[in-house]
Formats: sequence, structure tokens, C-alpha cells
Amino acid sequence: MELIETTDTFTLSLTNKRDVVSTLPWFVPQAKYPPRPANVVVPLINGEMAFAAVYDAIDKARHSVEIISWGFDPSMRLKPPHGERLGDLLRRKATGQDGPAVQVRVLIWKNALANLGENNIIGDGLMGSGGTALGSGVGPTSAGGGSGGQAGFNDYGGKLDNSAGVQRDDDEARAYNRNWYTDLPPGLEFRTRDYNLADRTSITAQQIARRGLAGPAQTIALAAFASHHQKVILVDYESPEDAIGFVMGHNLLRNYWDTDAHEYHSEARLGFAPWQDLSCQVRGPVLYDLNENLMTAWDKAGSWWSRSADWPTKRKALTSDDFLAPAREHGQGVMAQICRTQSQENDRSILDAYRLAIGNGRVYLYFENQYFRYKEMADLIRQVRRKLKGGGWKRDFYVFVVTNVPDGHGRTNTYEMLAALGQGQRMPEYHRETERKPDPDAELRKDDLEGLNIHVATLKSWGTPHGQSEIDYKDIYVHSKLFLADDVFFTLGSANINVRSMETDSELNIACPSPSLTRQWREHLWRIHTGGEPRESIEDEFERWGKIIEDNAEYMSRGQPLIAPLIDFHDPGEKAWSAMD
Repeated sequence: MELIETTDTFTLSLTNKRDVVSTLPWFVPQAKYPPRPANVVVPLINGEMAFAAVYDAIDKARHSVEIISWGFDPSMRLKPPHGERLGDLLRRKATGQDGPAVQVRVLIWKNALANLGENNIIGDGLMGSGGTALGSGVGPTSAGGGSGGQAGFNDYGGKLDNSAGVQRDDDEARAYNRNWYTDLPPGLEFRTRDYNLADRTSITAQQIARRGLAGPAQTIALAAFASHHQKVILVDYESPEDAIGFVMGHNLLRNYWDTDAHEYHSEARLGFAPWQDLSCQVRGPVLYDLNENLMTAWDKAGSWWSRSADWPTKRKALTSDDFLAPAREHGQGVMAQICRTQSQENDRSILDAYRLAIGNGRVYLYFENQYFRYKEMADLIRQVRRKLKGGGWKRDFYVFVVTNVPDGHGRTNTYEMLAALGQGQRMPEYHRETERKPDPDAELRKDDLEGLNIHVATLKSWGTPHGQSEIDYKDIYVHSKLFLADDVFFTLGSANINVRSMETDSELNIACPSPSLTRQWREHLWRIHTGGEPRESIEDEFERWGKIIEDNAEYMSRGQPLIAPLIDFHDPGEKAWSAMD
């Protein structure tokens, strides 16, 4: 993967001024959607904040509500533990129980084979019949699944034999979910989407063109199980004065709700594990692009006779400029661009946004992502450092990573990315085997990484299990998809740092060069992860992270409470037999 070369030229008028301010290029020129001005973006950190904002927007809707997501649970409560169920909220708005009836559209990915293992549409059953993937099951409230839960936490049961609820303590939700899909009012339309044969054939051809035949199993898997992974909500698009959107990492599933505290025990979390995730709320011209993406996806998922009749003429006539003035009423606007991975349209502008930002980085890069396993990105970081040092720029550079220790798939790719950054020792079973072989990259890697300071961390919660006295440690699952560069630029959305998100699955991010917003993201998140105020100097902050990680390792060895959630990334597991992503 190469740096994006920019060769834009422009003319300056010096009639009235003799100076000019220039900036590095942050926007992807070949993206489908151009950068738009005057957007108001509000960071939404963790489910408590994100889902409350979504609930309030839908609750106030006067015209329309549209949802695109990977996962959907109609029985979830956006404001737990006793708030209104999402399915009831959507039904209330669609039927006009407390005001004008609102058109509600919900579009979720569904692949019958993949969904046997990934229960992402809770309770829709076989062909929308309600219940398990095999059909409606036995009786209207039959659980059909186990009552276990992983590592002492609640969980969604497997799709094959679970009839619509979580594994424990919610029989009413099972019954609710089984019935929700079968009796929708006229103003509430639920659709699912997947890739057709032509799409999958195209993905296979694209992967072979990009990567050759070195990994045929992964190429086949990427095509066969490509998912629609975008997470976008639009409310009242037809009325620019009221219009609001959400670009999300969160799915509409109960286990995505948590607070910044990530408490070991949390009644509001309904027994689910601690969960770190990020979304944002947007107003302004980028809503035009979110709407275009939505309408295209909705029409493709529908029947041929419904496609042109679904959208009012007034809605289709709106332009991006119609959202300028309303956005200014809500705060200081920023330039922003909607980027996507959309393999059917050969759109990989999310990857290009990362390429530009990595090339522009001069002080630090921060990755907070569910996965960290796209080696080409590590190679690009090294390439940038090599070129900068070759040009005389020899300042130290800092990379901060917060991710998960992989639990199965993707371990080989995770190791390859870490090893490319000189961090292979974090996965010793892989690293031991690699060290036995000749390493032609060793000298170049050493030169590239000189002056490159890296922390790779994950997050832990700690507490005392019921009935026990000893401290226990549990992973805080990192589902975030955020990237920051130099307190200048951020991109956030649905895209993970792996091959699927960068090349094959459908994804949607917002990309934004905004010093104030980027700093806001960094300072809030680093307060959560480190338990203290971030320092002004990135060098000092890097040292502070190191001290926290070192101290926490000592406290864990003694069975003592941690000083903050931040711990060192270490994967002692056996080498996986498969390299699939």
C-alpha cells in the first residue's frame, strides 16, 4: 500500500492580501461523496450517551426515522433498565400514538448461513417468522436456548436454537421479539439485505486482483460472508430544520450499552460484559450524503415495484445546501466527508482516508479499534517514517493502540501487523516460530522504527464476583472504530482495521480535520482509560501510559485492584490453524 500522492494546483489572488494559510490534504479526492462545510458533530462516547441521544431524536421525530445497522434487537431499551423498548418506540412513532405518524424504515444485514453463528437480528426467525433460525419453535414464549452465558456474563444465544432473547433472565423479551416482526404497522417497514451472486463474484475477483491466490480460503470467506456493516440513523431528513443523523459504531443490541465507568457489576447492563464503543451525532450538509447512501441501499434491498414510490418528490429535491443554515443554529461547523467501503461500487475511501492521515502524521497516531490486523497499514506507517527521516525529519513519533486480544479468527493477521511494527513479542507462540526463520525485513524494520514509540494496550475491569472475596479481572470489550492523528484529524464509524472492513464489507465513516473535536475525543477517552487528566505533551503522556501499564501488571500479579483500565496487550495463546480474518 502506497502513500496517496497529491498534485492539486490552485491560484492565489494577492490583490487584497499578501499571505495565505495552507494545510495538508485530509480529504479523499476520489471518494463518492465530497467534503462538505458547516457540519456540527457531537462525539457520543459509550452506549449510555449514544443510545440516549438516539432515543431522544427518534422520540421527537415528526416526519421520518431511518435505520441502517448490522444488528437489531427490538426488545432493547435505549435507556435501561426500565425505559421504553426500541420496538415499542418505533411502533409508537409509526402509528402516530402521540403526534403525527412518522414513516419508519429499518434495514439490517441478514445472511442465513452466517446468522446461524451470529445472532444479529434477534428473534426474526426463519424468513421473518419469529423465533429461531429453524422457525418459530415451540410455543409463543419458548426460549429454545440455554441459560448459560460466557465468563459469568449474559449473552445473546446462538441463532440456531435460541428463539429471540438473551440467554438468561428475560423470558418476556423472548416472547416480545418473536412477535415483533410478524405484525408491523403500515408505517413501519423492516427490510434485510445481503450480497447477491454477482456481488460475491465481484468481491472474489477484486480480492484476487489485489492479493493474488496466496490466501484462497480467506478470499472465498470474504466473498461468501461479506456483511453489510454500516450503522447509520437519519431522523426527519425531509425537514432540514429538524434533520439529525448518527454515524455509529454501536449496533442496536443490548450488550452495546455501557457507561464510561465500565463497572464490573452493573444492573443497568442487564448482566452483559463491559463494553467500550463510540458513535457521533451530525447535523449539516453531510446528511445529504447519508441520505443518498440510505436511499440507494433501501431501494436495492426492496422489490422492483417499490423502489421509486418510496421516496417523496420533496425529499429527493433537497440539496446539501439546504442543511447549511439549520446546522449553524446548533454550533460551530466543521468540514467533514462521508467515506465508505462499498465493494459493489469499488469505493474504498475509508482506506484512502487512513492512508492520507497516516501520511500526514507528524506527532502521534491513535487507534482505538475492535481489531488491529491490517498489515498494510503498519507497512505504511513505516514507509512514512522512512521518507520523513530521509528528508531530515528525525523527531520522535508516537503510536497509541487500544484494541482486543483476539479470541479466535484473525490472530495470524494480528500478529503480522504487530510484528511489522516490532511488537511481535506480544504474541509469543507466533513470535517464537518466526524467530527460528530468516528475517529479511529485520534491518529495514529496525531502521524504520528508530524513534517510533508504540504502546499497544487493551482494557480490563476489576471487581469481586458475588460470593467471593478475591479480586477478579474481566475484559472490557473494545468495539470502537476511531482513529486520531496529531490532534488535527479523526475518522469514526463502522470500519474495523482488517481486510473485511477496508476492502469487502460495506462500511461508513465520517472523516473530519478538526483540532477541537480531535482533542475532545482524545482527552475524554484517555481520561477513561488512564483514570486521570491527559498531559499536554504527547511525550509525557506516552511515559504516563507506560507507568500505568507497568503498575497494573504488578497489581494484577498480586490480585489487587487496578489504578485504571489500561493494561498491556499480551496474547499467550497457541497459534491458530487458520489465518482467516
